[in-house]
Amino acid sequence: MSPGGRARRLRHDGVELDVEEHPAAAGAPAVLVLPGGGFREHTEHDGTGYARWLHGLGLGAVVLRHRLRPDPFPLALQQARAALDALRRGLLLPGVDPDRVGVVGSSAGGLLAGLLATGAVLSVEPARGAPPRPAFHVQSYGLADLGLLPPAAVQALLGERLDLAGELSPVHHVDGDVPPTFVWATAQDGPGLPNALAWARALAEHAVPVELHVYPEGRHGVGLADGVRWGAHGDLALPHTAQWTGACRRWLELIGVLRGGGPA
Repeated sequence: MSPGGRARRLRHDGVELDVEEHPAAAGAPAVLVLPGGGFREHTEHDGTGYARWLHGLGLGAVVLRHRLRPDPFPLALQQARAALDALRRGLLLPGVDPDRVGVVGSSAGGLLAGLLATGAVLSVEPARGAPPRPAFHVQSYGLADLGLLPPAAVQALLGERLDLAGELSPVHHVDGDVPPTFVWATAQDGPGLPNALAWARALAEHAVPVELHVYPEGRHGVGLADGVRWGAHGDLALPHTAQWTGACRRWLELIGVLRGGGPA
């Protein structure tokens, strides 16, 4: 199957989904990819770029184009939940292993991924049953606690929904049922580093298996760090930082998502 991806729109669980599918072999694990972009855009380097990397490991991948500003919540979270459920049910990538469906989120997409992993439900949503959680969880310089950001940055993310800042901070919802988690950021990443440390601390306090990597070089949003440009992003080639993908692959093997090894 070509790793180029195919666009698709569908309705599931009462919400419209706009996705890009990267199918894998029958019985393969799969990942819901939630790109960054501050709820202003969907950055392609940690959307399609990540999906192609995951596809190269033998995983199916679905990139979700979730709701953006000026009013992203609660719809963006509801879309993420619906996409995760549709992926697990085989409605997006038929034949995937429903027990090995995870999520990777970058920057603002990491906030959505974290809310999925913690099973958070917002007070502005109607009461429903427990939402689906992923089997594994990757935070790529993702947001854990909006209280760690400058107020202007929170305003830029949430627009008129500043009242939801506490509820939208995934670390406030961490419990022992969060799935195994891989977290990485760089030491030069102003928002990414403190949020990565907050993730690791909160997960460790609840005995959730967590692996944390901090690399010395790279600005916020460096993505795969392989120098492949996607629009205005992904232009930095940082070979040491780019090793995060190999570390993540080994972690996926450790937790049993990838079986029998994969590309180096």
